[in-house]
Amino acid sequence: MAESERFARAVAVVLGAVAFGIIGATAGSWIGSLNPGPLPDNVEALRMAADIVPGVVPAGELDRRDYVYGSRLGDEESGQGYVEILYASEDDEATLDEARDCSLDGLARDSAERHGWAGFAEITGYICASWRAQKDDLVVVYVNHGLGPELTFYRATIGPTAGALIGALFGALAGAAAGHAWRRHPVPLIVVLTPPALVLVPFTVLILAALLSGDPEEPFPPFWTLGPTLARAFFFYW
Repeated sequence: MAESERFARAVAVVLGAVAFGIIGATAGSWIGSLNPGPLPDNVEALRMAADIVPGVVPAGELDRRDYVYGSRLGDEESGQGYVEILYASEDDEATLDEARDCSLDGLARDSAERHGWAGFAEITGYICASWRAQKDDLVVVYVNHGLGPELTFYRATIGPTAGALIGALFGALAGAAAGHAWRRHPVPLIVVLTPPALVLVPFTVLILAALLSGDPEEPFPPFWTLGPTLARAFFFYW
């Protein structure tokens, strides 16, 4: 009997920590996402791009995502937002095997350093050299598929990430404390926490999988924005 009581208390503490930790991470990520700062306008983005790849004319219009909400399933989207500038048309008939033009890579890296970009981090998986750098709270991503470079500008996502981690920590501590406080009557707490945990845990696994498999050219989306995305996807397909 004593063994089963200890097990029930441990389950109550773990369920409390997990459920409240996920809730705390969501709330912390949302708070950290507030007021991220405006994206550079088109003129400023083109000016910065010209500093990095001077003398090269972009292939088309800028792809701008001024997110309000993070999901691409509807008009009201969210996330950090970004401005992308293409230097080669996606409709080019040349294949990656036929066109491995990496001639701008060295120039772009040197030009970026001269214009104050720092903290370079290499991005793997592309034919040509690709990297990420930062200036103040603005990030630039240079990616070259072999048909020409792409530049993406976005605001640093440290706030939402730090908020999610801090929220998860305090939420987990609060949940564990609640489970410990109910140590004499753990079964009712287990009954209450099990249904939301059965939803939140797989939901969180899907969110983390989506975050880790995201496009390296775009900003790391805040944790909380994947909730609306997955919910809308679920109701769309079901």
